[in-house]
Amino acid sequence: MSGPIFSPDSQFWRVNRELAVGLAGPRAVLMQIAHPLIAAGVSEHSRFRRHRLARLYRTSAAAAAITFGSRDLATRAVRAIDRRHETIHGTLKTATGAFPAGTPYDANDPELKLWVLSTITDSALTVFDWFVSPLSRSEREEYYRDSLVVATMFGIPDEIVPPTYAGFEGYMSRMLDGDAVTVGAEAREIADALFSLSVMGVALRAGSAAGIGLLPGRVRREFGFSWGPREDGWLRRAGDVSRRVRRHVPGILCASPAATLSEWMTPRRSAVC
Repeated sequence: MSGPIFSPDSQFWRVNRELAVGLAGPRAVLMQIAHPLIAAGVSEHSRFRRHRLARLYRTSAAAAAITFGSRDLATRAVRAIDRRHETIHGTLKTATGAFPAGTPYDANDPELKLWVLSTITDSALTVFDWFVSPLSRSEREEYYRDSLVVATMFGIPDEIVPPTYAGFEGYMSRMLDGDAVTVGAEAREIADALFSLSVMGVALRAGSAAGIGLLPGRVRREFGFSWGPREDGWLRRAGDVSRRVRRHVPGILCASPAATLSEWMTPRRSAVC
């Protein structure tokens, strides 16, 4: 069996191995469906009302396979996602943000895949900073360089992928400052279904509270999430406590089981191969 693509010594592995980074999942998913074309694809081609955790589970499983799994497993995970996306296409029914009604969408559109991967990168770094330890500029740049390997695996053309972390920051700012990312009716319907007043919905809402709190403010407001000074205070205290505790807890107790298993089986080396 081939070894993993990433080294346990890499910044990509270091960040993604933390259990706390799992809190990034709800934030990333909400940011993804804040793009009207992605929301349309999810609304029309998924069973989110019955299987609320499906997208979050698939995202987490694929991330674990790519980061910690063998090269063969990572490749199979990417191919499975691409095959699933082959059936997800259609047209936008209602004008939303920058997109008029009738705009075509395709889940394998490189621009949409870039936004999905970017939300995962941005959310992982945000949550790691907040709940584990603030990353230096050079550490964030190293993590981003590693993430470019994943963009290549998903076939996203180099010409549309920001080559540097500074370029990535500019891309995220342009997307969030413009109207390409606009929470429309379909995105709100998905969020309402996910967090409906049921046992599962209430539990999912509680588990997603940190991710919701760390959303860009405009996106959170457009979803209609209630968030004020009390919630801000709770999130700050939770982050402070988590960072303090993490400094005194052995890393193996805070690691993803997939990372721990792979670390037992993988010799340490210094670079992505």
